Amino acid sequence: MFLIAGEALIDMVVTPEGTYRPVPGGAPFNFARALALQGLGARYLNPFSDDAFGILLKSTLEAAGAEHVGRISHRPTSLALVATNDQGHPHYSFYRAGVADRDFDHAALARFDAMMVSGFHTGALALVPPDDELVLTAARRFRARGALCTLDVNMRPQVASSQGIDISRYREAALEMIACADVVKVSDEDLANLGYEDKPEVSARALLSRGPKLVVLTLGPDGAWAISQDNQTFQAAYRVKIVDTVGAGDCFYAGFIAWLHHQGALAELRNRAPALPALEKALAHATVCAAINITRQGCQPPTWEEAQRWQGRGG
Repeated sequence: MFLIAGEALIDMVVTPEGTYRPVPGGAPFNFARALALQGLGARYLNPFSDDAFGILLKSTLEAAGAEHVGRISHRPTSLALVATNDQGHPHYSFYRAGVADRDFDHAALARFDAMMVSGFHTGALALVPPDDELVLTAARRFRARGALCTLDVNMRPQVASSQGIDISRYREAALEMIACADVVKVSDEDLANLGYEDKPEVSARALLSRGPKLVVLTLGPDGAWAISQDNQTFQAAYRVKIVDTVGAGDCFYAGFIAWLHHQGALAELRNRAPALPALEKALAHATVCAAINITRQGCQPPTWEEAQRWQGRGG
């Protein structure tokens, strides 16, 4: 069972008519949904609001087969305004003050027996100070008791800036969490925000010196890498008709983790990275999951069976 901590929000997506369409979102929330649809137990920890959007988030999570184990808050649901360019790439503006998914404290973590948790996942807006302190404590606690820690860096400097958080403090928080993770997913944009200036593959490999056993580097339409101390492998992106790319990285990462789980290769990651053939196949499955999602509007993760069928017929 994976325990997932981080933001759940409503993406207010700009339509061609200039109106806004509310869509459930938030990277950790999307990851929880995607992981459950890939056949893993997923429990989402942060609170939902008791407003209409909070009810929508909770029902969407549960429809995917994930479980909400957090509390219900009287604070409003967090919002993000989302506009996409001609390539379907989204631009976000976040509204994060006094919101339900941040109404979260150490007492919520104390309710869980760490021995029940096989994996702990976090990232994205949860790394923005001061919220990083809570998820860092959680990662250390669960990891100390044998749980796998997975991280999606997914930095959002504009959110930190809007809250008066200096980028150097935000960067330090992200790097400290990377040191606590067994598997880290990072994009080329994340690496730039972390202060790395080499080629993305070189910078991603440099992250291994901070502690992770495995770094997964995503390059959007230019493919993805899985990089460990002993191996690295590249997977080209599938060419599909793009509706938008919202949630593509979340579906990709959930697919990657799910493939390793179903093949019995996930447990060994606390000690060492999987062998090259396992990394190649996990990366291929992850890329399929992302490809399916970007042919749909918003984050609509595929099931395990759907991704297997899609790959079996060559897309």
